[in-house]
This record gives sequence, structure tokens and C-alpha cells, in this order.
Amino acid sequence: MFLKLRPRTATEIKEENAWQKGRTYFRMVLRQFLNVMFTSAFLVSTPGRGLEKLPKPKNVFVNSTNMRHILRWSPVRVPVGEISYSVKFQGEFERNHKKTWVAISECSGMTETSCDVTMDIASDVDYDLKVRAELGNITSKWANLSKLFNRKETNLTTPRLTVKSNGGLQTIDVSDVKKNVNARIYYWEKGVEHQIMNTSMDQNPYNIVLQKGVLYCFQAQLFIPEYNKFSNYSDPVCKLVNDDSTSEEILTTVTTVLLLGVLILIISLYLTWKLFCRTHSAWLPKISTPSIPSFDNLQVDVMSEEDFSHEYCHVVQVLPQSEPLLGQYQALTREENPDCKPIQTVGQTTS
Repeated sequence: MFLKLRPRTATEIKEENAWQKGRTYFRMVLRQFLNVMFTSAFLVSTPGRGLEKLPKPKNVFVNSTNMRHILRWSPVRVPVGEISYSVKFQGEFERNHKKTWVAISECSGMTETSCDVTMDIASDVDYDLKVRAELGNITSKWANLSKLFNRKETNLTTPRLTVKSNGGLQTIDVSDVKKNVNARIYYWEKGVEHQIMNTSMDQNPYNIVLQKGVLYCFQAQLFIPEYNKFSNYSDPVCKLVNDDSTSEEILTTVTTVLLLGVLILIISLYLTWKLFCRTHSAWLPKISTPSIPSFDNLQVDVMSEEDFSHEYCHVVQVLPQSEPLLGQYQALTREENPDCKPIQTVGQTTS
């Protein structure tokens, strides 16, 4: 036996969603309250030693790769509560003239143990950075870098090289090329390694036109011209420069041309039809059809045979006042139509 459940109404669904949101909010508030209570109990159990009991972060260093600078540190462990961190930096100007530190807003009150400081390390001077742990209103001491950091120390990784051939045009894609990191491409004819040609690129990908029908090899490395700093060479990639495009490229080109042709044909037909409609309306305007009455509602008076029988045929004839002629006329009229009642009109006699 199956029970047929009644579908819930919109009001019931809304009330249930509100109840679930309220329950989630209550759990969050309860969790925060318990954290505060446990933190307070932890601090009360160690009077006068609150700052010492919240240790400062350790192993603070900058991991800089391809001009991207990430500040990292080891996490701080406490029995209760969730630790957050804040980061500040100090450049040469702040250190020597203003004697101040600049807070990094993106790295304030964060729970992660790393911070991207690339945008803050904006020049080639020495920077100092520091981080501290926070638990509620309690903070640890600041932990500084073991030595000042300069972005010239960044490490360049070995790039990955991709070469695509389209006839004589070679498209070369080098990984990790960005604003301050360029690439240098080396290429040579296979078997003639001593004739190596190279070109520098600050855009990606890069196009080179080479001789068709020749097998070329390519290699790349990253470099920063301002620092005269180079990465290791990538693995060589060899490609045969084809005389013609590949079948796949030909198929793609033909398909594209056909689609464009069909689209242009459809648009042309549509515009021609619109032009025809406008021309037809201008030269041959529409003429309204005259109204034709309906014969269904017309009433036709048909005279019955009886009506014909009572119809009077009025024959008027002007005769001289003479009895013989009048009698002859009446007899003639009765013979032609016995139902007619002639009317006699007597004219004036003539002399």
C-alpha cells in the first residue's frame, strides 16, 4: 500500500528554508561563542602570559618564481580557536625615511599561511616583510624575514615550448611569458646545428616565416633583460615546414567558406524579398474589394397562381360613342382573358 504524499505549498517551502537558514546561523553564532569562551578560559588559565602563549609564526620566507613573489610561513598551533594572520611590508623609502610599515589589506585577517605580495614589491630595492598571528584580540609578536628580499633574486623556470605549423608560418608558444619576463627562441635547420638563429619575444605566441620543405628544430629560454638573468633551455622541438596546409586545415577552411557562402546567400535572399515587398507596395497599392450584399437575406415576392387569377387587366381603349363598337370590344376582351375586367372609356364623338 502506497501513501500519496501531499505536495508542499510555496509557503511551507519558504518557512522550511527560513528555518534551515536560522539553524545554520544559530550554529555559526554558537561556534563563535564557544571559541570565545575557550579562548578566554585558555587565557585566564595562563595569567600574565597571554602574548607569550600565542607564539609568533616561524620560517618566514619569500618564494619568488618568474617575478611572482609569495610570502610563506609555518602555521601557529593552539589548543582552541582559529588563528588568523596579518602581513606588513617595508621598502627602502619607508625603512630609511619614514620609519613606518605598510599593511597589506589583502593579507589582513587571513587564515592561509601564504600571501601574494607581487603588487607590493614594485621596485628593485630591498624589502622587509613581517607577519603575526592573531586569536581574537590577542596577537603574537611580529616575525620578520631572516634577510631582506630583492625581486632580482627571482628564479626562472624552464619553459615549455609548443610549435604549430601552417605552411611556411610557424606559431611558437612559450609558457610563463609575462610582463617582466621575456623569451628567447633559438631555431636551426636539422643537421646544421652550428647555424643557430635566435630571436627575442615579449609577446606570446610568436610567429616566424621559414623556408618550406625544410626540417627545423626549436628551443626557448626565459630571460629578464634588466637583470641579464636566463633560465635553462627547453627541450628541442623539431617540425617539418610543409609546402601546403594539412588536410585538416584545408577541411576547416573549406567548411568555413561554405558556411559563409550559405549565410551570405540567406541574407541576400532576405534583403531581396524585403526590397520586392516595398517596391510592390509602392507601385501596386492594394485596392479594397467592393462590398457585395448577400442574396440569402433578400426576400422575393412571388405571386401565386391565385394572385394571378385575381389580377385585373386594365385595358383602356378610346372609342367613339357607339354602342355596337362597345359591345364588340367587351366580347373580344372576355374571349382573350375571362378573368380581366375591362374598363370602358368613352371618348367624344367626332363629327
